[in-house]
Amino acid sequence: MARRPPIEEDDVSLFPFLSIIAAVIGVLTLMIAAVTLGQMNQGDVKDAMANAIAMDRLQKDLAALDDTVEDLSLQLKKNNSEMLAEARQRQNELVKTRAELEALLAKIAGAKDRTEKLKKIKIVIPEVPEGSRETLADLQGQYDVTQKRLAVLKEQIEQRNNPSDEAQVSILPGGTGLSFSPHFIECTAKTIVLHGEAKPITIRKEAIGAEPRFTALLEKVANQNSHSVVFLLRNDSLDTYRMVKGICDKNGVRNGKLPALGGGRLDFSKFQKK
Repeated sequence: MARRPPIEEDDVSLFPFLSIIAAVIGVLTLMIAAVTLGQMNQGDVKDAMANAIAMDRLQKDLAALDDTVEDLSLQLKKNNSEMLAEARQRQNELVKTRAELEALLAKIAGAKDRTEKLKKIKIVIPEVPEGSRETLADLQGQYDVTQKRLAVLKEQIEQRNNPSDEAQVSILPGGTGLSFSPHFIECTAKTIVLHGEAKPITIRKEAIGAEPRFTALLEKVANQNSHSVVFLLRNDSLDTYRMVKGICDKNGVRNGKLPALGGGRLDFSKFQKK
């Protein structure tokens, strides 16, 4: 039996319809654009073009400004770094200068302390009360004593070529300390005699406070640690010795004493050899 031939299905294509729809839409779009352009004013178009050009120029200026701002930012960062480094350097210099200043102030303070210690001691001798001052009779008595002493000295001068043990009073080292340079002050009943100069200096007991050479000697001893006053005690010189020793003790002047009994000439040769 013969087979029937297959029935062919009818194919439906939508391409022509879609093309027509697209064409219609395109035509409508052109018509709308034409109507819109026809309704637009020619001046508005020029303004829009100018605005577009100005906008483009502004965008270019903004881009240039952005570059400038970036350059300025980099320069500012560089300047900040340099200023920070300079500030640190100045701070280090300030710390160093402050340390040097503190060291200098410490040296100045030490120098002031040493200066205070090395200040010269000023000897102040109290004035003699008015009731204890010399009278004319006292001066006359001292004059007589001086004349007698002058006669003794003249006799000693005459005996200088053939001196005897009785005509001299030898000064021997005693308890004054051998490490000091001595300054001898002879004490008598009414006077003191400063030895050590080319010519001995005689000072009346009542005039001691007004004698600058005696004050100068005490200041020299007080301001030099290796010096000392040595009092040589004659007969009846205890009151004079106590007075001058009191002056030395009050002013911190180192002093000692040695006996020099008798009326002969003082001989310092043995003390000097010692």
